[in-house]
Parts: sequence; structure tokens; C-alpha cells
Amino acid sequence: MRSIISAITTALALASSSLGQGVPDEPISFYARLYHNSSTCATVTGGRTSAYLGSMGSCVNISVNGGGSAEIIVGEVTKYFLAGWTGRDCTGQVVLVESNVRSCIDFGGVDIQSWSNDMKPFGK
Repeated sequence: MRSIISAITTALALASSSLGQGVPDEPISFYARLYHNSSTCATVTGGRTSAYLGSMGSCVNISVNGGGSAEIIVGEVTKYFLAGWTGRDCTGQVVLVESNVRSCIDFGGVDIQSWSNDMKPFGK
């Protein structure tokens, strides 16, 4: 009986020690905050924000109304290209073209349906 308990204890100890040994995430090189209820990149009571990470892919469908805004929070270079699209799946008209870190971009009343940070809309 003791050998069974000892075997179970050993197995549990090995299993729990291997759980914390995953592959570490890469550092964030691009992070933008999208403000759904503020044109000035201010957090408002009851307001909603969303995150756009550069690692999310070349196109992400996050709808933000035209009264919103966007701000690059983290970036490895001084200027980033962040495109807001009027259609889902990065179609339609490009609304935003570039942003400096911690610079707020007002959507000017245009509803944004999707986002990308690839260089295609900028001819690069």
C-alpha cells in the first residue's frame, strides 16, 4: 500500500513541476489601446477599451465607433503604422495611417471595423 501511495505522490510531484515549464511569450513589440467611448484617448467611467497586439496577425476584426480613438502604448520604434479599416477583414477605406508612441488619434466620426499594422496600405 505504501508503495502505491509513494508512486502516486512521485507522479503528482513530477506532473506539477512540469506544468510551469512552458515556452515563454515573446516580448511585446507593438501594442495599441483602442478607446470605444473617447475621442481623446481618455479612460471614461463605463467606457470600453480594447487591445490590439502586433502579434495578433495582419488583420483583426475589432469594431470601434466613430467617437473613439486609438493610442500606441508600446513600440520598439518611434513611429508605427496602424491602419483602421471601415470594413471587416481589413477591407474598405483606410482611416488611420501612422502614429507615434503615446500619440492619440481621433477617428473623426468614422466607424472602424478592423485593424492592421502591416505595411501594405502604405505602399511598403
